[in-house]
Amino acid sequence: MKRLGLIGSVALALACGGPIGPLAGGELSGTAATAALEPALVEDVTQVQLETNPDAPHSVNTWIGAASGAVYVPTSMIRGPLSPAERDWVKNVQADPRVRLRVDGTLYALRATRVEDAAEYEAARAALEAKYELGADDMDPAREIWLFRLEARE
Repeated sequence: MKRLGLIGSVALALACGGPIGPLAGGELSGTAATAALEPALVEDVTQVQLETNPDAPHSVNTWIGAASGAVYVPTSMIRGPLSPAERDWVKNVQADPRVRLRVDGTLYALRATRVEDAAEYEAARAALEAKYELGADDMDPAREIWLFRLEARE
């Protein structure tokens, strides 16, 4: 019985096209948002799915946070390549900033912009570290972490 449950869960995830755990997926399914993505909507959400590369969708599970009225997703803060530039989803965002974000089954069409301002970066990173209860011992000091601000597409 457990095996059928697992197989059924994997089949459902594949049918939805989204990522399964650390494995990337394709086009996300869900209900199109009818309102803007507000920071309050992600306060209690610990994992979302981010879809990049609209022409050949690529989706990943990721963390999400909010600070100073904006919403952010980080590159990996604890696992995976030490350089964000090695991640496929990051390469996709650098080539085309149009993304879709799935939060609790709702899809938001957004634009991802890498945070370059030091003050904004520090505030957003501090918010993410607090939300996920990350301390210095949880992170490799050699890991480079990029943050992307998510905003409505114009």
